Amino acid sequence: MARKVAITFDRYYKYDELTSYLQAVAAAYPELATLSSAGKSYEGREIWVVTLTNQATGMADSKPAIYVDGNIHAGEVAASMVCLYTIDYLLSNYGEDEEVTHLMDTRTFYVLPRISPDGAEVYLTTPYMLRSSTRPYPLPLVEAQELPGLHPEDIDGDGRILAMRVRDDRKGEWAISSHDSRLLVPRRPGQRKGPFYRLFTEGILHNVEGEPFSTNRSPYGLDLNRNFPHNWDKAVPGGGDYPGSEPEPRAIMDFIISHNKNISILNAFHTYGGFFYRNPYQYGDDQMDPDDLRAFREIAREGTYVTGYPDVKSNNRATLTEWAYEQHGIIAYTSELWDRLGRAGIQREAFLQADTPEKREATQLQLLAWNDRELGGRGFINWRPFSHPQLGEVEIGGWDPKFVLQNPPAHLLEAECHRNALWALRGAAALPEVGVAEVKAQLVEENVWKLTAVFDNGGYLPTYGTNKARQVGAVKPDRAFIEGEFQLLSGRREHEIGFLGGYLNGQTTGYGVMPLQPSSRVTWLLRAKPGTELTIGIKSQRGGLAKRRLVLE
Repeated sequence: MARKVAITFDRYYKYDELTSYLQAVAAAYPELATLSSAGKSYEGREIWVVTLTNQATGMADSKPAIYVDGNIHAGEVAASMVCLYTIDYLLSNYGEDEEVTHLMDTRTFYVLPRISPDGAEVYLTTPYMLRSSTRPYPLPLVEAQELPGLHPEDIDGDGRILAMRVRDDRKGEWAISSHDSRLLVPRRPGQRKGPFYRLFTEGILHNVEGEPFSTNRSPYGLDLNRNFPHNWDKAVPGGGDYPGSEPEPRAIMDFIISHNKNISILNAFHTYGGFFYRNPYQYGDDQMDPDDLRAFREIAREGTYVTGYPDVKSNNRATLTEWAYEQHGIIAYTSELWDRLGRAGIQREAFLQADTPEKREATQLQLLAWNDRELGGRGFINWRPFSHPQLGEVEIGGWDPKFVLQNPPAHLLEAECHRNALWALRGAAALPEVGVAEVKAQLVEENVWKLTAVFDNGGYLPTYGTNKARQVGAVKPDRAFIEGEFQLLSGRREHEIGFLGGYLNGQTTGYGVMPLQPSSRVTWLLRAKPGTELTIGIKSQRGGLAKRRLVLE
């Protein structure tokens, strides 16, 4: 199916553009895409949800589902674009790509491209950066603006808030690298020959005379991804007044709770780093259910195949993904997009373990070389003199904080979107998938039939998703059913058959290990006339709905 709605991935979309695109998609693909709202943001913007599935093969809530979102942190706008790319990729390739067509026919994608529309709008239309919401926190806005210290501001009017270096040969903490004059390196003990600099964010002093002894961050200190109930307490930075205090997390919690019966996997896109966070946070892998841990890691490996990004254990609490797994048994990932280090040829572990000034300088020089080679030198803004109204002569420069450090430069955005959209598809491919494998009718005596049906799961995951889901009561056993005009002599029209294993369960090794069976056989005895039409099926909350028609003959 050719692309019907024009979209490009060489820039970042503001809210009105994003909304127009989603509305156009829903209008162009009514059989595949539905647009709804999960709720409203702090400033009243809709938090859009696009539900993607082939409605001709079943309703969205009757199929196994993956939940995908992005941009809960205001500045992580690449995550929004990955969500839009995923929508476009699925719709544009339906009917032409075998895998996409199968996924859209058998699964549901719930895609929420922008969880923090207010904050993202500020990020994309002003020089300012903020963590999540535009609700002032923890202080009222006027009070926060009057705090003494240096407040970030675009003082030279170039549309960016960069770094500001102030020469101070006595107290300056930083020296100029002997290898590249753009780079500042730590001043060594006893080093006396300058010049030396103090390093600050570009900004203006409020209620301070003389030096900027402290830098005040944005007055918008909320972190919407620390406002979820599981493992929340008042010590969580930016966590809000209480769990779910903010409308955006509350809206997506309400959405997931109302749809969690068919959601087995959740992928929350963020930036930056080039890796996938996986649960748990509050305890070690050795304390996690081993079957769930294996599922987390094996599915993450599928993401590694298409992105190159590894999975790492989460180090964050009160997050969406922690709540989704611990409270609902959903396999959940925080996918940190944009591996700037990898683009520069730097191993992430080498960067994190650089334990000497020389090693840290070497990595920074590699980044600058990458900037010159791949970005034409535009990613690092060379230091330039500026007459500060309060501090006198300063220099302003440094890395572009928005579209090099936090998000890919525009010309690298589409490649990042493509590989991570494939990661979302690989997650969907791992969902359970129930079916009616076999139905047989045997005439026992006149108008009396013995009906035997075999139900199976051809998916990777079991129909309960995770052991955690069973533990917390998030899923109910699968149910076999029979419908039609007949008299039931033995059995029930609908009854529980337990859960069906996925082929992940059959990959256990070791003496005596018995994998969970992927099939279940059910028998009914009924009275009906020849020619009676029956429907035999299976209902699975996370494995979907499957039916087969049978005419007695």
